[in-house]
Amino acid sequence: MKFEFRWPIAIAAVLALALLAGVALAATGAQFVQVRRGLFGEMSGALKHAADRWQDPTAYGEVAQSARVIQRDARDLLKLFPKGTSASDGLRTAALDSIWSERPGFDRLANQLADEAGGLATITETTPSRDVHRQLAAMVATCKACHRDYRAQ
Repeated sequence: MKFEFRWPIAIAAVLALALLAGVALAATGAQFVQVRRGLFGEMSGALKHAADRWQDPTAYGEVAQSARVIQRDARDLLKLFPKGTSASDGLRTAALDSIWSERPGFDRLANQLADEAGGLATITETTPSRDVHRQLAAMVATCKACHRDYRAQ
């Protein structure tokens, strides 16, 4: 089964790209939070899809596609945490204030995830499964580190 994109997330991604491109939209903090949730949901689904298929070399094309989704979304997240979009600003979000107070660390983890996903996106049917597993494990570790430091439990 191939990873399928969901239309609500696609719409959220279009909104995110429009915002990232500097289109003059009056986005509210709540809209940023909604877009972030959509992208996190898409990344979670893509990671689960890859994790369910890493042992099957015939599915490595799907695993690589899932990795490309994660890579793109991780890069997009860097622009989706502007000031004024935190729980301290009255929004319903699990994002901790440490995202804004320790921004270089957050950006480093988002870029690290994007880079790790980019590495996984290059796999082929001839890639040893231990290498695929190692790359997936690195991505999961980066996700956990980010959640530990920047997400309310």
